[in-house]
Amino acid sequence: MNIKEYKLSPQALVMVQGSSKGTQPKYYENGYWYKVNQCGYEGLSEYLVSKVLECSNADDYAAYEPCIINGRSGCRSKNFLKENESFLSFQRLYELMTGESLQDRIRLISQVADRIGFVKEFLMEYTGFDCSRYLSQILTLDMLTLNTDRHLNNLGLIVDTSASLYKAAPIFDNGNALLSDWDRFCEETIEENLENVYGQPFSVSLESQAHEAGIGLKLNYKKIESILEQEPESRGLEVLKYQLIRYRSLIPDFL
Repeated sequence: MNIKEYKLSPQALVMVQGSSKGTQPKYYENGYWYKVNQCGYEGLSEYLVSKVLECSNADDYAAYEPCIINGRSGCRSKNFLKENESFLSFQRLYELMTGESLQDRIRLISQVADRIGFVKEFLMEYTGFDCSRYLSQILTLDMLTLNTDRHLNNLGLIVDTSASLYKAAPIFDNGNALLSDWDRFCEETIEENLENVYGQPFSVSLESQAHEAGIGLKLNYKKIESILEQEPESRGLEVLKYQLIRYRSLIPDFL
């Protein structure tokens, strides 16, 4: 793999809040977002997950490339917003409409299916957008890739501010997938590390979230296998191959 190196000025640094992992420094320059690895191999995870999405029925997703940013490993992706568009997270939308936290609100709901249903009803009421397919694809992906950092600030809509139109945002922010956090997932085997995987935002069980939202992702396994054969060995790749075998009977083939 040819890893490119980018030199970015301090003026390009943007502090972005919202992740349960804390505030992550990012850069934005010339239409691209750059993210520096913070806990492990997040950039590689972003890249590998985007390759999976390339071989899926996902409606839209951000493509990532691994790179070196000012001497540190990370990744970059093209800005997916067009002119007159803005990203509005589920969390921010709920705050604007109610003055309260959506995450705090759904914690009061005991059943996973009811939590998902609450969010769907809220989105439909205030935007007219049915997020069923969007959630089913993302939560299936998170189950497959072991994404432990899906939260209500990286689930959202694209708003066309000139026409007040809403559509699903691309699938993005998958850096905390594939056991990328070396501190949290420090056991020797994949099986041992799986015991420390906890999902969000609807359940600590990634499988429960996916099942309640519906298995909405389909994969072209043959194409994925062909692509992954070209990738250098890494723990992220090993975890992805393990998960593809694990869920092949559950996630349908997409030809």
